[in-house]
Amino acid sequence: MTEQLPIKFLEHLQLQNVGINVANIGFSSLTMESDKFICVREKVNDTAFVIMIDMTDPNNPIKRPITADSAIMNPASKVIALKAGKTLQIFNIELRSRMKTYNMAEDCIFWKWVSVNTIGIVTETSVYHWTMESDSHPVKMFDRHQSLQGCQIINYRTDESLQWLLVIGIQAQEGRVVGRMQLYSIERKVSQPIEGHAAAFTQFKL
Repeated sequence: MTEQLPIKFLEHLQLQNVGINVANIGFSSLTMESDKFICVREKVNDTAFVIMIDMTDPNNPIKRPITADSAIMNPASKVIALKAGKTLQIFNIELRSRMKTYNMAEDCIFWKWVSVNTIGIVTETSVYHWTMESDSHPVKMFDRHQSLQGCQIINYRTDESLQWLLVIGIQAQEGRVVGRMQLYSIERKVSQPIEGHAAAFTQFKL
């Protein structure tokens, strides 16, 4: 009987084959918000570029001269969010138009699309949600727990209803990497610190 593997790995693309420098393939310069797009920041001489790879057409990446500290593609559409210092912007690539812009009071140290129209923003003290809809500004969801102080934030997750929120960080401690998480309930307005390096939400029916 053929052994049933729980996970199957299939290579779709070698980034170097589409012109991505291996030095730019890393946590600080490459983002993949979904299985639809890959976004890479690179610098050639004195010019900064953002390269967007559509996984339905990976051999024809889109390259734009854009200066940004961070770039994240929308998980479903050709919309890109850019961060330069404390300035956040959202652009529609196909229409070549800027949809929204906002200047944060604090530095955004981690951000991520948590749905097709909402970005989660983590600062040194708080967590915000910023929606593409209307002209709304980022809305503060909760304060960071003291257990995350000094941690490098590596992920931010939410459940499908955006009622449970989770910040994930890591920290060097006694020669090992310790994982720390903060779980927050919108309904109860309460946080719970949890030890761990990774987590995910799912829907489960009893």
